Amino acid sequence: MAYFSNKLAFITGGSSGIGLALARKLFSYGANLIIIARNSAKLEDARRDIEQFRVSSGQFIRCLSADVSSSADLSHVIQQAIKEFGTPDILINSAGIISCDYFGNISSDSFDAVMKINLYGTRNMIAEVLPAMKKRGGHIVIISSAAGLMGMCGYTAYGTSKFALVGFAECLRGELKQQGIHLTIVCPPEVDTPMLLDEMKTIPSEIRILKNMSGQLKPEFVAAQVLRAVARKKFMVVPGFRAKWLWYTQRLTPALFRFSSDMIIKWGLRRK
Repeated sequence: MAYFSNKLAFITGGSSGIGLALARKLFSYGANLIIIARNSAKLEDARRDIEQFRVSSGQFIRCLSADVSSSADLSHVIQQAIKEFGTPDILINSAGIISCDYFGNISSDSFDAVMKINLYGTRNMIAEVLPAMKKRGGHIVIISSAAGLMGMCGYTAYGTSKFALVGFAECLRGELKQQGIHLTIVCPPEVDTPMLLDEMKTIPSEIRILKNMSGQLKPEFVAAQVLRAVARKKFMVVPGFRAKWLWYTQRLTPALFRFSSDMIIKWGLRRK
């Protein structure tokens, strides 16, 4: 896609999952990349992976190890990157963790960790890049979730963080538009990523039945949908037909959506 050729993209969570899929695709379109994650070893593995998609000898990819939940840690790393490589044309916020269990089983520390990385990590990254972006425009992408559009049993921590991201994006969109900066919020259903393995350790079987309704997508499919939305300056993206259908159902008939969810959970509990 010629639109992304020679553009500079910063990607948090760029060492795995949707972030890695976006990095591969952007590099294959001729973009330059700064990928950001906490684990240096995983970042280096991701860099070698992404290099396979190089289309120009002039392209570059750099890895930055930083914890997005720490404003102080992130500030030094990002400001140095902007000074060295320039202001990003595209900022993709894909860093995130998951917690799926009944509320009574989620500790205060676990709840707090989800909020710090998913919500405050996004806030911190945008706050660091925004002053430079205001001078020349750009595009910000926030990866939320279908769990940020539809309340789901068992997702009190994760869903809260993702609902907050949708609200954050709705409020921020109008503010940024006046400054020549576009924003895209992405709400995919379940995606086949390493984070899914973490979820499977704690998700109750009845909630698994409910979640299956929205289907599962490959990260490459989600990445393609995201970049198409960026090129078209589209605000809201809900990848996948089944996820869209559930979202529209919830918006049009919220009481019916809740009733159906309750019945599925009740049926799942009886099967135990």
